[in-house]
Amino acid sequence: MPKERINRIIQGDRLFHLFKMELVNASEGYAIVKAKVEEEFLNAHKIAHGAMIFALLDVAFAISVNSIEDAVGVQFSFNIFRSTGLGDTIVAESKVIHKGKRSLVVEVKAESENSGKLLAKGTATALPFPAERENRGVKK
Repeated sequence: MPKERINRIIQGDRLFHLFKMELVNASEGYAIVKAKVEEEFLNAHKIAHGAMIFALLDVAFAISVNSIEDAVGVQFSFNIFRSTGLGDTIVAESKVIHKGKRSLVVEVKAESENSGKLLAKGTATALPFPAERENRGVKK
């Protein structure tokens, strides 16, 4: 069941495809994704944009929580300690550390694949979001 849930999230996640992410590993409550820093992902200082780092953390988070149940992120708290440059690959890891009846709490981190240095680390919280609610309020 987690494999089907993981595949559904990857297929539907626009950021996964926009940043050309690759799924490295995933299981129930756990995910690692990575993406290469390309020219279009640089900020004005010619380093990986913080939005790219956050996107990787967010997608890893989404895969890890949705491997357990349909859920959406409601809180993110992380620090970016450093960035990396063109051609490096950013690896993001997410691990569910608490699964309650009303929320899931996750640890996230991002590292440079080239240097192994920690780029960002923090936590995030998700609330259950039943799949049948996804299309509520959307006009067809």
